[in-house]
Amino acid sequence: MVLTRRRFLKSSAVAATGLALAACVPAEPSVDMPAGTGGDAAMTEITYLIRSDIGVKIQEWTDEAIADFATVEPNITIETIGVPWGDYNAKLLAQYAAGDPPEISANYAAGFPTFYANDAIVALDELVSENNVDLSVIEQAALDAVTRNGKLWALPLAHLPTIVYYNLDALEEAGARVPPIDWADTSWTTDAMLASANAAAKDMDDPTEAQYGMIFGNGQLGVFEWLWGADPFNDVGGPEHTEAYRTGIVTEAFYDSETMNTFIGWVYDAVYGSSPVSPRPSDTDAIQQLVGWPMMSGRIGMAINGAWSVTNFAAVEPSWRWGVGAFPYGPAGVNTSPLFNDSWMLGKGAKEQDAGFRFLQYLAVEKGAELYAKITGFFPAHKENYPIYFDSLMNIPNFALSREDAETALLDAFNYGYVTPGKTLDSYPEWNRTFNQTMGPIWNAEVSVADGLAQVQAQFESVIESKS
Repeated sequence: MVLTRRRFLKSSAVAATGLALAACVPAEPSVDMPAGTGGDAAMTEITYLIRSDIGVKIQEWTDEAIADFATVEPNITIETIGVPWGDYNAKLLAQYAAGDPPEISANYAAGFPTFYANDAIVALDELVSENNVDLSVIEQAALDAVTRNGKLWALPLAHLPTIVYYNLDALEEAGARVPPIDWADTSWTTDAMLASANAAAKDMDDPTEAQYGMIFGNGQLGVFEWLWGADPFNDVGGPEHTEAYRTGIVTEAFYDSETMNTFIGWVYDAVYGSSPVSPRPSDTDAIQQLVGWPMMSGRIGMAINGAWSVTNFAAVEPSWRWGVGAFPYGPAGVNTSPLFNDSWMLGKGAKEQDAGFRFLQYLAVEKGAELYAKITGFFPAHKENYPIYFDSLMNIPNFALSREDAETALLDAFNYGYVTPGKTLDSYPEWNRTFNQTMGPIWNAEVSVADGLAQVQAQFESVIESKS
């Protein structure tokens, strides 16, 4: 059931109660304005809600973008407010409840679907037209991800597919197949990936020495089920049939379906079956304590993750050769890759919407977007900044692909993807917490797959009922 704006603001007030306000980070000091740039004009201040826990590179980009924007629009000042991911939605709710929403915020922690579903952000089409903003420079899949009912509700800065990372040295030593760059290669299937993982896996009885064939996972809320031709939130087929991805509101779930059981059973067997190829949760935890993302240990043949994980290779500079490849085709004959967009929104009811949009325009299609590509390491949505990203990628040690092959492996993904639930569902952090908590007993081998998924289904039904 979609919340009315009155119910939204009422729930916002509840969320705001007891919320510790994040420290306000002052914007860069405004620069001295050269003569003739409107120094006598009134100053306009806008508020920009940022994440405080996403890493030093995002903070560096934020600082540089704000400083550069001050040279472009010296009469607009920016107050940044930093909060961590887990508090991001709550902080936004509190600001709306207080009648003082920020001009600009991002779709972290399901920001876009939450605020779209509750009529709390501004459709940008008229502003785009009035300001002659050229959206053709932005990847179309990124724009589609934030378009609802024919209207554009945010501007994307990053758009990242889910891909396969691999340790080329480990796969070649085992004589295992290497993931292809060609997303149209239908011979690269989940079974082919499993066979490659079996070839690469060794010493699986000794967690301290094991070379694991792959880490596959279940995707956000189990959406790797897409490869099996189904989706957790409809009983017809893939994600294109799920109304919740268009409205943001979850009204039904199908975690106890035969297809979900088959999919999760396949991943479970890769961990606990007669020929295991994947680490158990305790093994993964031990590796993470040493190196962070387990792929960086050099003990994983292949791992599925979002394209943002390229930044791990840049930071670690592994001594072994590595590459990226296409998502495998599943039993349903599709290789639908979950797409992650990072998009920025204009708050409905914000005091300075014109100035807010001017800053949004700067971030998404002007110098701010260029700085984003240069500094953050995230895959840009702005197509003219692709060369910046690939220049950086080719400078990472032991990357095994040519530039042309790297472009194919990453750019073609957008033709095979669908937006992941974390970027489409209202209250995603709550759904994510419910899913992870109830899936835990399955991955810890405490319950059977069927019994565990029945518990997941019961929990989702309970949350859906509480929201109706």
